[in-house]
Amino acid sequence: MKVIGFTGNYGKHEEMPHSYLMADSSILYTGRPFFVPDYAQRFLATPTIVVRTGRLGKCIAPKFAHRYWDAFTAGFSVQALQGDDERLVALDRAFDGAAIVGDWVETSAIEDPLHAVVEVTVNEETVARCCLAEMCTPLAELLSAVSTRCSIKMGDLLFTGDAGEGHTLVPGDRLRATIDGRQVLDVNVKL
Repeated sequence: MKVIGFTGNYGKHEEMPHSYLMADSSILYTGRPFFVPDYAQRFLATPTIVVRTGRLGKCIAPKFAHRYWDAFTAGFSVQALQGDDERLVALDRAFDGAAIVGDWVETSAIEDPLHAVVEVTVNEETVARCCLAEMCTPLAELLSAVSTRCSIKMGDLLFTGDAGEGHTLVPGDRLRATIDGRQVLDVNVKL
């Protein structure tokens, strides 16, 4: 399984989104707490929409990309900032728990998954309200671009971009998200 993330890609981000990789051990599913590690001064959680691929593909044309994802959810990509070891900077987005993922919503369960409203809150304050159709680089193009570099496999995850401003995590924070009013994510931040 691959976990591929993108920066930017929502709102006023005009430059091309950049990609980064996370480890499969980075995934933290809803209902489990996020424990703030002690090796960096700050951990920045950025809300995103996460897409799960549902079949094998290579060099996918954008017009066929809709066939290759079968579920989506809300999530957070967490980045360690001001870490204690410059040699490990590539792991600042790949540590255990850095990829917070909500419960999956199957695309077949929603009439128009590209326009399903994802609302993300931190401590009851809305920090993002968006949908996949608002991406600067459309999902079809992202999937197509990724598939030219490496095969898409069942269960791969795409963190589609920064759907809102980042939030510095502190113990006691509560991260929540809904899709069309249905709760899909609830994570408490602990020390």
